[in-house]
Amino acid sequence: MLARRHDARTTLARLGRAQRARAMATAAVKLPSMLAVTSDVARQLDKTGVWKRTGGRKKASAVRAVEPRRVNIVSAGLCDDVIEYLAPSLERHRGCDLVDLNPGAGVWSRKLHDFLEPRKHVMMDLDAELYRPFLSGLVSKKNVELIPKSGLVWKDLLEMIRGKLSGQHETEQGASPLRNDTLLVTANLSMFPKKAFHGFDSISTMVIYQLMSSIRTSSLFQRYGLVRMLVWVNDEDKRRLLPRAINRRKRSAFEAELSCEWIHEVAGQDTEVEDRNALRDEWINMESGYKTLERMAAQGLTMPSGREPKAYTALKAEPALMGQRLAGVRPPTLTRPFKQELEDLERELGRGRSKEASKRLKALRHREKYGQDDALTYLDLLQEHEAVSRLAASSPSELERANAAWNERIDNLKKNARNEFKGLRDSHHLFRQDPPALLWDRRAYEPLSARADEFFPNAPTALLDIQPKAMRPLFRQHGPASTRSGDMSEVMLRFWFHHTLLPIPKAMEGLWGGFGDLVGACPGVRDPRRGGTPLTGHGALTVRSMNEEQWAEILQAWMDWPFRPTYAQMLGRLVEEADADGDDEDTRPGAAGLAF
Repeated sequence: MLARRHDARTTLARLGRAQRARAMATAAVKLPSMLAVTSDVARQLDKTGVWKRTGGRKKASAVRAVEPRRVNIVSAGLCDDVIEYLAPSLERHRGCDLVDLNPGAGVWSRKLHDFLEPRKHVMMDLDAELYRPFLSGLVSKKNVELIPKSGLVWKDLLEMIRGKLSGQHETEQGASPLRNDTLLVTANLSMFPKKAFHGFDSISTMVIYQLMSSIRTSSLFQRYGLVRMLVWVNDEDKRRLLPRAINRRKRSAFEAELSCEWIHEVAGQDTEVEDRNALRDEWINMESGYKTLERMAAQGLTMPSGREPKAYTALKAEPALMGQRLAGVRPPTLTRPFKQELEDLERELGRGRSKEASKRLKALRHREKYGQDDALTYLDLLQEHEAVSRLAASSPSELERANAAWNERIDNLKKNARNEFKGLRDSHHLFRQDPPALLWDRRAYEPLSARADEFFPNAPTALLDIQPKAMRPLFRQHGPASTRSGDMSEVMLRFWFHHTLLPIPKAMEGLWGGFGDLVGACPGVRDPRRGGTPLTGHGALTVRSMNEEQWAEILQAWMDWPFRPTYAQMLGRLVEEADADGDDEDTRPGAAGLAF
């Protein structure tokens, strides 16, 4: 007994020493400062002391901020490059009403004002007193007004809209909204550090969610038509609306496809690999990039010198690939983390290496070889999938046999290989539609590279250009005085995007018993010309591969179904089930009530 106690005490002592050692090692690592000063504006902001996290109480005379987490745009050069890049599409807004939320130090606000020469420029900032010295030159203009209230509090925002936008006219109820170029909204929602707010990851996440909801419900600025929004966000938040891979195509991204003509990333952080947790075939990325370069050339659009992202430079280095079909023709490849390690070890091949390094190199070479073999198999399966799909039109009698043979090949894959292939297939399917399903693959230009030190604090930040479109009437029916088909769509999608791997018929059945029988009323699900597939089993169209037209057909079939439940029944059952399955990327449980 005593021996066991002694051993336990000894073990605990060792654990304690190990924990202290780890803590000391962590403390010894100097974290990079987020307050690097690279401009006069950044220097003035730094002198306020607002962003310095010092212990103890601040002096009574110290400058205070109501929103001390604000990230300011402090690079005039970045703003100049963005304005130059956007100039062709910004021209149509000259002389407009400009609403400016969280202008902060005003570097972006001044540049945008100078270019647009707006009829009226209304700024809202809860920290107006803190930023007034920075904004004094702008505020001195007759057509500029700074309101010391938060543009992120809807009560204050609605009050401003009613009182300051008298020259704007609301779209008549039931009418299809038109693009309104006489009103432009810009907002800075970038925060550091981020802090959870009302069930959202941060207040900026909540505001993005509500700005997008306002398009669907024609509320806030969207009551005046389809109003363009230029929004600065934390770089990581851009993926919610503008994913570059199918794994990131959550409900918010799909709803953006339903409601927006485009969402462009104008500027953002440049990385070698955008997101290692959401990879797709590099040949898709390259072909998408080359198509973007073609669109840029057609517009006469050139990238400002020094703003070229790594991907853009890599594409320019291989001009012979321009115009070629790459994805589905060449063996798919993923930028796995181990590949960089393998390249590093290969470069050191001639130098003296430890025994462990040699063993690691050998293991990585084996892994690379297996990956290459798998890629050839995946390419063959992708091409066979396309060939079987074509049989639906050319030889329907052969379709059943070919479909069964292809599914048997998938059955014979190991589980991990099968799952990896399905991800590649669905990514390829989304990309090959006309137009591609992802807004990212429809982009008009490549984003400019923005450095973290062009913001203060130095938190990576991106600019999104959001242009709403006239949604299908089916998606615009909101509220008790309507058919509520738009409300139904939102509730159904909450369930739908918790089951992204399900084939469409099974997902329809999961919505409500018996609804799966109506898949025949949705011809686009099986029509290859409309983004569908005639294959079944492993080849069936999945939820994550669905496009806007297919969802419209499914929703219309639901609204026409005499046995569909009421909106209240759907809300009570499906929201509860969706929340029980796990958190939505957009919101946490309980946050849905904050939508319009």
